[in-house]
Amino acid sequence: MVNSTTKHIATDTINALRLLANQMISQAGSGHPGITLGAAPILYELYANQLNLDPTKPDAINRDRFVLSAGHGSALLYATLHAAGFAVSAQDLSEFRQLHSNTPGHPEVGITPGVEATTGPLGQGLGMAVGMAMTEAKLHAQFPTVINHYTYALVGDGDLMEGVTHEVAALAGQQALNKLIVLYDDNDVSLDGDRKRSDTTDNVARFVSYGFDVQHVADGDDLNALHNAIEVAKQTDQPSLIAVKTVIGAFGPFAGTNKAHGTPLDAAQIATLANALQVEVNDFELAPELLADLRQRIQQRWQAQVQPTPSELAAYNKFTQVETVKLPELTAAIKQQAGRKISQHVIQEFAQQLPQLWGGAADLVASTNAVINDSPLYNAADRQGRNIAFGVREFGMGTVLNGIALHGGTKVFGATFLAFSDYMRAAIRLSAMQHAPVIYVFTHDSITVGEDGPTHQAVEQIMSLRLIPGVDVLRPGTPDEVAVAWQQALTATNRPMVLILSRGKLGDQGNPTQAQSALQNGATQIQTKPDAKVNLIATGSEVQIAMAVSEQLTVTTNVISMPDLQKFLTQSSAQRAAILPTDALNVVIEAGTSLGWQAITGLDGLIIGIDEFGLSAPPAIVQAEFGLTTEVITEKIMRRLAEK
Repeated sequence: MVNSTTKHIATDTINALRLLANQMISQAGSGHPGITLGAAPILYELYANQLNLDPTKPDAINRDRFVLSAGHGSALLYATLHAAGFAVSAQDLSEFRQLHSNTPGHPEVGITPGVEATTGPLGQGLGMAVGMAMTEAKLHAQFPTVINHYTYALVGDGDLMEGVTHEVAALAGQQALNKLIVLYDDNDVSLDGDRKRSDTTDNVARFVSYGFDVQHVADGDDLNALHNAIEVAKQTDQPSLIAVKTVIGAFGPFAGTNKAHGTPLDAAQIATLANALQVEVNDFELAPELLADLRQRIQQRWQAQVQPTPSELAAYNKFTQVETVKLPELTAAIKQQAGRKISQHVIQEFAQQLPQLWGGAADLVASTNAVINDSPLYNAADRQGRNIAFGVREFGMGTVLNGIALHGGTKVFGATFLAFSDYMRAAIRLSAMQHAPVIYVFTHDSITVGEDGPTHQAVEQIMSLRLIPGVDVLRPGTPDEVAVAWQQALTATNRPMVLILSRGKLGDQGNPTQAQSALQNGATQIQTKPDAKVNLIATGSEVQIAMAVSEQLTVTTNVISMPDLQKFLTQSSAQRAAILPTDALNVVIEAGTSLGWQAITGLDGLIIGIDEFGLSAPPAIVQAEFGLTTEVITEKIMRRLAEK
């Protein structure tokens, strides 16, 4: 409750934040004034009266999380973080949107202290908040004195138009995430005009249907109503949506119109705004009494928290720590299985070593085999369950996985068919930007999906995933490589890992030593011949085809498994030559697009790939139709050798 003594300071602080954010935008010459003017009371209430955090320790494990899903409001967030006492200086604010500044155009985790997630692509921030709330609930169930906090998100009309918010809100309701509080900046305006020109959805009714507790705040400037709504939200056993009616661009020259969204104010308009708000902000610095009041509030709340005992904290740290992960042994019987089945076996072995490992699939556990066998589902009745039923929500799953990884304390995987990775590509891209160690498991990796036809048969996906900076794409070609790929993924700390696994058998070629070399260097020789005339390079289940081709060729041949093309290309020329002797013909075999493999084959090499969509037929027939048979490949190689 805001009393008369504090109301004046609160109003002055809110208006100062409004002016400061717009000064930043005007100096940069670009940005989004509308949300900074309309939503400033929401951010003030959160930081002044709600969030439990320590600005001097922005990574404190039990801090409340706040995700600005409407990332175009970054100027307001940065101004608030500065006012709250985070390491965001007035100089940083003056450099908004400038090269290498700590205040980029949209929030980026790891760049600005206090920013919990990289947002801007609308809708994804809500998904990451859901992932954070899921992780809090899981860890709280086991370590209640160590982890006990709320997750807040601010969303706008644009966020809620994005389909991914349907996916993640439905999941949040299903999971009864009662410590998730979503504040909806409900201003009925989108970038192009009145929201109703493109969207007449009743968002409140929509969230009620998901299982959210929903409240209304009729006036976004009513701090008492806003405060009380959040306090009520903290008491519910459901996730909460608080629809706050605001005016986009309030107090500015374009208030209530779409022009307020992205039109920076000029110097005269800034002066008029300052007069309307009755505040002054000089040199991007708020008045000392406003800073002192806000920072004291934050400090008092943080110091009032009950702290865990040393033994409780030690138990949590032991649980979350990933030490050396021992490789499981693969029996001959296991090596005869499909790549996805070998992966299932490996998951069980690693799950015993890593109690913090959990994950799930987009309603495809039976097909991807991405499951921890001896654990129940994670849900409201069992927060310690290790299997997540994501449902048919690939994009939502990707954003939730990012939130889980960003929260910290666990290791997580999510699985679907490789062809459907396209649904979640935007989330994978944000995984890379945020250095989030998410493990993506993609099975059914080529035309050998067979009868399901071209819609389910991945062709361009493998190479397109390799094109995303900062993502390790691993396509193991031997059973032992599957195990080592999982080991590498589980020990990664600052980048996402993509494991691409076959529907069918991989073959029993290779050994553990070769697998370690393959993942360490990106490639390794699994068959070596002196003075070889041909280097057969393959990935995934095509490695066994390469082995069969080598037996048919009448010339000496090396067979190379290359599970990590990007890593191989980063090796020195000497290291690459040791794996691919330069005096041999390079032949690549991969059941996917040929574009990109020229970096390996050069102009004189040969690429056996697929540059069109697949067909519906049994796997062997589809392979034959596209020339992925021992006989056809052998003939092509011999013909190319004769041409040289």
